[in-house]
Amino acid sequence: MTYKRIVLIVADQFRSELMSCRNHPLIKTPHLDALASESVLFKNFYTVTAPCGPSRMSLFTGHYACSHNSIQNMTPLESAEDNLANYLTKAGMQSYFIGYNDYAYDQRILSDDHPKKGFNSYDNVLPGFETILYHEYDSEAYFENLRQKGYPESLLNHDAIHQPNIPETGTDGHIERSFPAHYKAEDSECCFLSEQALTFFNEHKDDESWFLSLNYIKPHPPHICSDPYHRMYNPDKMPQASRRPEELEPQHPYLKHMQPNAFVDEQEQREINAIYYGMISELDDSLGVLFNGMKEMGLWEDTLIIFTSDHGEYMGDHFFNGKGHFYNQSMHIPGIVHDPHAKQYYGQQVDAFAESVDICPSILDYAGVPIPKHIQGQSLKPYLQSNDDSDWDKTEIHHEFSYSSDPDNMKLNTLWVIRDKHWKYVHFADPTMKPMLYDLQNDPDEFHDLGESPEHRDILLAYSQKMLSWRMQNENRRMQEQKYETAQP
Repeated sequence: MTYKRIVLIVADQFRSELMSCRNHPLIKTPHLDALASESVLFKNFYTVTAPCGPSRMSLFTGHYACSHNSIQNMTPLESAEDNLANYLTKAGMQSYFIGYNDYAYDQRILSDDHPKKGFNSYDNVLPGFETILYHEYDSEAYFENLRQKGYPESLLNHDAIHQPNIPETGTDGHIERSFPAHYKAEDSECCFLSEQALTFFNEHKDDESWFLSLNYIKPHPPHICSDPYHRMYNPDKMPQASRRPEELEPQHPYLKHMQPNAFVDEQEQREINAIYYGMISELDDSLGVLFNGMKEMGLWEDTLIIFTSDHGEYMGDHFFNGKGHFYNQSMHIPGIVHDPHAKQYYGQQVDAFAESVDICPSILDYAGVPIPKHIQGQSLKPYLQSNDDSDWDKTEIHHEFSYSSDPDNMKLNTLWVIRDKHWKYVHFADPTMKPMLYDLQNDPDEFHDLGESPEHRDILLAYSQKMLSWRMQNENRRMQEQKYETAQP
């Protein structure tokens, strides 16, 4: 079964298990739960890189970071025309865009009079998309929407709209972000994006085919949300962060290098996490507006919907906030596929591994568009429409992270991860940093590095060889692949 209408929804910095359908004890996500009840949910879905820009480039190209080479935010993307939107548009399925995708131009191909010539930015849209609305944290269209609703002009700018509404009496010892945004819940930028998407659906519901990439910034910082979400979760009831005091005195040089980023204030962390939960619920309600509108328009039963995120969030685990590094909290992301023609599999939560690079070939497959041979991800469609993992051979996942913006150390300051259900192996380009090894079956929280354990040398060697072989198979060989794809008979 192919689809003529496809929606890809990408949240930002959404931690995988923070949905009530994943049996989380506190979080409330009724609309994502409802989506999951009519979908297949991947419990082991992972990003292949972080932060936002590199992750999204992998998602839209179907290539690992070692192949597309955009390894940090604002790092230009080579061969940008090789992306999901271009493939679909060239095949006759027009690709549309609402939000942002953190794409940076390759300066070498820009004309001298191009407005972005001479400086790097990633507030651009990949080729192949027709932009309905460019909106990351906000947009002029959003401000005009608020203006028409009577909001004061002093709020209608990027700096002001994302500040909390702190009472004249002060914060009373709480963090500033514990207070609500200036906008009402129905006027949040999340709801605004959902309304923009519904306007698009209404205008294009009779079109033969289309693909929409819909991108929400929530729950990415700044940690702020509207009333009542800012007080929906009690900081004192937040789960204890997964961390141990000895992590503040790490032995591994990489963790020593990252130690200045450690965050130790327990109460402040709880308040930050409560707001993060609130942002997720705010996003969830905005998705409810979207889903209900699609149902009212009659689009629900013949539209493929995929929901995911670009990366996760630490929430104080291992004394980190944000994303990156190699721990599971940053790599593990939501993966929900709503295939309305596979109702027999509704509500299933599967253990099979899947990666963000699998989204691009999956959408092409569902659209009936041939998958280019050079794409490195695998289509999930055969697995989802048969629910048989006997032919699904993804037994491990991979992750790359570049942890320095110092141009003199860029080649050294990179780490690679390969993991399966049992082991996680972390390798560093810097030869002064020893590999790390975690036994995930006996140490799922990744507290005990076995990289220098004599008893685990054979495992360390085996996984280093697996990583080398994998890298050799997945490095950038696009020109060689193009040679065969364009060869005349």
